[in-house]
Amino acid sequence: MIIPLFPLSICLLPQGYTQLRIFEPRYKRLVSESLKSGVGFGLCMLADDKKTILPMGTLTQIIDFETLEDGLLGISVQGQKTFIINNVSVDSDGLKRADVSLIDSWPRDIIEPQTGQTGISTDARKKDKALSHTLKQILQQYPQHLAHYCEENFNDIAWVCQRWLEIIPLSAKEKYQCINSHDHQLAKSFLADIIK
Repeated sequence: MIIPLFPLSICLLPQGYTQLRIFEPRYKRLVSESLKSGVGFGLCMLADDKKTILPMGTLTQIIDFETLEDGLLGISVQGQKTFIINNVSVDSDGLKRADVSLIDSWPRDIIEPQTGQTGISTDARKKDKALSHTLKQILQQYPQHLAHYCEENFNDIAWVCQRWLEIIPLSAKEKYQCINSHDHQLAKSFLADIIK
């Protein structure tokens, strides 16, 4: 699958939501192509040097767009699937494209499982609930973001960890290590050290 890339210093993961301001002609073209094709584009995180594209990204769909007060194009996007970059080519105007392979999302991990299910300590679940509760409190300050998430999302600690990775000020290297894991456990241990 070949998609245009939008490299940014921000992190957006599957089911995440964010808004972007578009002003460079190549990215206006990316928006136009993405809307016509319906395939979307790849949002890739830049390394800490702000130049190198990390080899993973998120296939992203444009869900809304508007002209902002300053006359720039504003788009609202939602993350769909994580991908690995196989190779990159560059158009004459500098727009990057990549051949990508989609990879599985982190498996769900419900904080309050059905009664009778065991195997996870009560203490660990208390920490999961605290991470979820604190995230919800923060997002309540951003109602436009919160409106894109439903209540049951906050009962999935894998989803909660992804939303934290999008907003917490970790280095790109640390975020990449977490995203590149096969599940949310590494992210959760990073978060547990930061969010008390």
